[in-house]
Amino acid sequence: MDLITAIFTGVISFILFIYVSFTLRCKGPILSNTFLLTPKEDWDKIDKKSEYRMVSIVYGFGAFIFLFLTLYIITSVKWWLYVMFLFVAFDLVYVVGLFIQEMRDNK
Repeated sequence: MDLITAIFTGVISFILFIYVSFTLRCKGPILSNTFLLTPKEDWDKIDKKSEYRMVSIVYGFGAFIFLFLTLYIITSVKWWLYVMFLFVAFDLVYVVGLFIQEMRDNK
């Protein structure tokens, strides 16, 4: 069962790394709420570079989180789990910071 879970989390990590490699070059779809909830007519008004940057960082953290989870499942070394939780904390702080910045900009 652990092997199946490790393969599953490893595949998710690999897919996220591929997606991030495209978003770092400003290519591919932008999978953010800004684009998913905005009508197509208003997409020209959105700053795509900043959206690509934000998506690259958030999904990059996600890719590393799944990578560290995979390594923990395979090796059972506790510090992979601690590093994973550290990345989860960094990702949450970054997303909350973006949310606060967005709220300030909209006032």
